[in-house]
Amino acid sequence: MKTLSSTASTARTGMPALRTFHGAIVFGACLLIGGCTIGDLGIGSDSSRGPIVQTPTNFETALRQNQAALAERKGAQDLALYNIGVILADPSNPRRDQTKALQSFKTLVTEYPRSTYAEQAKTWIQVLEQQQKITDERLKLAAEKRALNREREMLLQERQKLNYASEKSQQLDMEIEKRRRQSLGR
Repeated sequence: MKTLSSTASTARTGMPALRTFHGAIVFGACLLIGGCTIGDLGIGSDSSRGPIVQTPTNFETALRQNQAALAERKGAQDLALYNIGVILADPSNPRRDQTKALQSFKTLVTEYPRSTYAEQAKTWIQVLEQQQKITDERLKLAAEKRALNREREMLLQERQKLNYASEKSQQLDMEIEKRRRQSLGR
């Protein structure tokens, strides 16, 4: 059975590894974003499909345009789904939504398994799911930390009560001893 100090020690030593792993995932995602979203689609691609979304200056506009293209069935649906996923997963997007990005990439892979974007979407799915696991683990650790802090506070309060009871008991013992001496002295 682990003690409180060994559990805390494990949590402290595990955090740098978790941060390093998280950093590697973020770096990989940045490489993926940078490598997959810049330039044309490659030799032999159908240029009428349009470019993969580049880092937009206005995420909301880019998102709306791709959602409209998807809803109106204008252009390549797989491209719109991919673009939506990239926009929603972009770390610099203030309205980033990993859950919706993941949903967009999964829809792309399910509905368009032969798309030129399917493999990239699968990579995004892996990265986002791993990032979600890390986020969940952090939330779990934070909840455990809060629970330990509450327990520590309760133990401190209990200790204060016991110290108070001990002091009262000592005072009563001294009062009893004083009265015993007074009764013997009479």
